[in-house]
Amino acid sequence: MKRRSFFYPVLAIIALTGTACNDTSEGFATSGPGTSSQRTSSTSGSSRPDNASVDPCSLLDATSDLSEVGTFEGPTRKDRAGARSCVWQLERDNPAGEGLVIALDVRDDQTVDSLTDVGGGVQPGAINDRTAAEAPDPASNDCTLAIALTESSRIDVGIAAMDDVNAACEVAREVAYLVEPRLPKT
Repeated sequence: MKRRSFFYPVLAIIALTGTACNDTSEGFATSGPGTSSQRTSSTSGSSRPDNASVDPCSLLDATSDLSEVGTFEGPTRKDRAGARSCVWQLERDNPAGEGLVIALDVRDDQTVDSLTDVGGGVQPGAINDRTAAEAPDPASNDCTLAIALTESSRIDVGIAAMDDVNAACEVAREVAYLVEPRLPKT
C-alpha cells in the first residue's frame, strides 16, 4: 500500500491558519501520518538499542516516502558536529523557489534535553511514545526535532531551506512520524 504524503496539506493548513511552532501550549501534536499500523514502533531483538546500528540513510526513502513532494537528491552521507548524518535535498525547477533540505543526524552522546535553543525556544513533546523536543530557528526558518533513541542519545530531524519556520517545523514532525517506527525499540 502506498503511503500518502501529508506535506502539502500540512503546509496549506499552516498557510491558512498561521499556526506557530512555539505557541504557549504544552508539547506538540503526537498524531502523525498514515494509519496506526504504519506508526507502530518496530521491535528489536535486544532490550537496549545499539546506536551504532542506526544508519540515518536507511531511515528515509526518497522514492517511497517523499515522492509526492518531489524528486530528492541523496541521500548524502556526512559526519558533522558529532553526528552521523544523512541529507536529502529537493530538486527545484526554479532556483529562486522555496527549497527543502531534510537531514537525519544520529547523536550517540547527546540527549533530547541537550537540544539547543537557537532563537525560537525549545518545545518538549513526544513522537509516538518517544520523548522529543523541537527547536525552531526563526532567523533562518529552519527547524530541528530531536527524538530520543536511548536515555543518552537522540536522532535529530532537521529541516532547512524553507521560507517559513512554522512550515519547517510541521515538515519536521511529518518526517519524524515516518522515521520513528523504523528506529530500534527502547
